[in-house]
Amino acid sequence: MTNTTAANAFDFNALKDAVGADPFAKQTNKFARDERFYVLSKDKEGNGAALIRFLPDSEKRMIIQMNKINTTITKNGKKRFVSEYTPATIGLPCPFQEKWQELWNAGDKDGAKLFGRGIRYITNIKVIKDPANPENEGKIFLYDMSGSINSKLEKALNPSESDIALGKTAKQLFNPIAGNSFRLVAQKGANGQINYDASEVVPEVDSIYTSVEEAVNDINNNTYKLSDLQKPENFLSYEELQKKMAYVTFADQEAKPVAQPAVETPVAQPAPVAQPAVETPVAQPAPVAQPAVETQPAQPAPVANANDDLDAILNGMI
Repeated sequence: MTNTTAANAFDFNALKDAVGADPFAKQTNKFARDERFYVLSKDKEGNGAALIRFLPDSEKRMIIQMNKINTTITKNGKKRFVSEYTPATIGLPCPFQEKWQELWNAGDKDGAKLFGRGIRYITNIKVIKDPANPENEGKIFLYDMSGSINSKLEKALNPSESDIALGKTAKQLFNPIAGNSFRLVAQKGANGQINYDASEVVPEVDSIYTSVEEAVNDINNNTYKLSDLQKPENFLSYEELQKKMAYVTFADQEAKPVAQPAVETPVAQPAPVAQPAVETPVAQPAPVAQPAVETQPAQPAPVANANDDLDAILNGMI
């Protein structure tokens, strides 16, 4: 490879095409889905179909149960929803579960239903045929199943004694070499809701790999470990779920108190120092006139004594 060719491999458009994404593209989908999970495409009538094969993961796990929050609330003509796996699945606290418990204990059964959790069943699948999205064919995904599909699988894997008596045999849905595929069918029911009632196990047994080695290699390298989904770090944190709760209940739009202008606090003035009370002089009776006394001749002022001055200074120092 020449230097020019190698350099061109790092061209912006070449790198963008290699990963299939523009790093500067605007993210307009607020609720981007988890690309690990398979979603069956449906037409405008709600119909869709695909052929899939269930696979065990590298730890031989086939299906795990997960609790999922599915809360939808409408207010003032606006609808909001939250759809998240809850950490209550593994016994960790969840604000949605706490809200459900609070309302249920208060006797508000209808209100509690809004915050309830449903059971979902997670498994690995390999897409064999997907007419609406042929690019999915041959790829392995996680699949989030409803209770109705899980029930179909359980009946196929473990037929009842009466079914066995009537000639029904167990299907090998998780055997990639000698097993049965599954026809996933979506239809819109009479109530307008999408259902998967028409989904069914393909009766013919076949292999989706050319050898056991190929099957083992694909399963070990490309399936998702179901046990990883139940690790604490794979759930939203309690704080993140609280934000989801505020969003779906419209609490994030509640009117916030308008800030009041600051009121200037007057500076405390020092208390006036109490002045000693001034005694009001009591009026004295007018002096009674005395008879005139004969004026004596003035006496000469006494001569100051030096000892007297010293005594006065000493007395002032004491």
